[in-house]
Amino acid sequence: MPIVDGVFVPLTLDEALSEIISEAPASIVFTPGNPPELILANMFAQASVNIDENEGEIMAMTMSPVGAMIDLMNPNNVRKDIIATTGYITVTNPTGVDIVIPAGTICPADNGQEYVTGSLSVTVEDGETLNVTITAVIAGVSGNISANSVFTITGYGDLTPNWNPLPLLNGDEAESDAIYLNRITKEKTQYGAQNGSVAVETEIKKYYPDAVMYVNNTSTGLTDPVPVPVNGYNLVVKTPSGILADATEISEIFTILSERLEFVNSQNTSSDTHIVLSGSITIGGVPLSYFFTVAQAVDMTMDIKINVYASENAETSELISQANSFATSFINRLMQFFSGIDGETDVIYDDGVNPPVTTTIDITGISAQAGTMAPAFGIGSISALVGDIDTMGETPNIVFDSVDDLTIVIDPEVYGEADITLELGGATTFIDFASNDLFSDSTSYFDRFAFIDPEKLTITVQVVGWI
Repeated sequence: MPIVDGVFVPLTLDEALSEIISEAPASIVFTPGNPPELILANMFAQASVNIDENEGEIMAMTMSPVGAMIDLMNPNNVRKDIIATTGYITVTNPTGVDIVIPAGTICPADNGQEYVTGSLSVTVEDGETLNVTITAVIAGVSGNISANSVFTITGYGDLTPNWNPLPLLNGDEAESDAIYLNRITKEKTQYGAQNGSVAVETEIKKYYPDAVMYVNNTSTGLTDPVPVPVNGYNLVVKTPSGILADATEISEIFTILSERLEFVNSQNTSSDTHIVLSGSITIGGVPLSYFFTVAQAVDMTMDIKINVYASENAETSELISQANSFATSFINRLMQFFSGIDGETDVIYDDGVNPPVTTTIDITGISAQAGTMAPAFGIGSISALVGDIDTMGETPNIVFDSVDDLTIVIDPEVYGEADITLELGGATTFIDFASNDLFSDSTSYFDRFAFIDPEKLTITVQVVGWI
């Protein structure tokens, strides 16, 4: 809007279009596919013009050619209706008896939002931990909630703890013309021409950051860099539980596949190096099957010897306790670098004076996957994770000196593929999943990720001097 005497003066639609046409560079040619109305609507939607937000949205909606054109030009990326958040909570039954949760049970979260269980009752057996699907009572973004929130199952307070290992993020408001146009514009700018596969990858990445869509539009199946069937696709997704993912963990993938794709994937065969999961969604009463690949964990065994200086005035029991704390912090950093599960680790304390003492410590894994698929890393980057200034306050009587010895054995757990050993100062100090001979079949690197099992770690904290 122009400013006259310091005041914004509204323009009529005709005036605004006239100014756009008159001020446009000569290189811009207005055609039926690129009308000034569409350009103006884009400007409103992207806040590129100084106009009240609500007024701009209303003006965009009143431009009858715009709304219809957006929908017609993006049949595989349809306008979003209001969506109620869905997901699951992990429920444990310590009561001594089986408990049946009726259908439609209300489950308030610790932030006050209410969720409801599905249309079927759920039986949680004594001592069992079970994933229970829930849906927000109020549709829209208000139902979205971060991971590890605490829930209460109404009428069943003995079921505990109840929490969501993954964030619930799929609640959304209905899209107006302006908001829809803005989203489409961003996706086209970032990913090129919009199509069904790009829309799927864009949406999947909101919930599973490591996701890649491979598309084959030819009549010949592809094997490189990943297997893709004739006129089909292969969606590779890294989920928290890998190939052990249950239905609730991957339900969001199938929902997105059903909403965004107009064909059924024919990638329905598995092998030792290519595990494919499948599921079905009912659309208009017709069940549709979808397939995708889950990234597989590569097992790693680690043996590390850490040199430290210790206080000669501290009790041995205190030094052992601090050595265990030091080792725990290191493992937690490893899990942030890769991924990690619950387990136990043996920590050996050796001060050269008393007999070595071995302590088994409990390690808590992370609920979401860290790192990335097909990683590349060196053993030096792992040894660098040992020393961290944040641990100094927790271990005042132990000071880190150096890493004396570190060996990592990487096992693909696939028949015919050999282990690789990384050692400090050894022949192999770096690995790149995308090119290393660890993956001798030359096609399976794309769906692998490294992870930490605490039971596969042995840590020796060795005192090399006293302070």
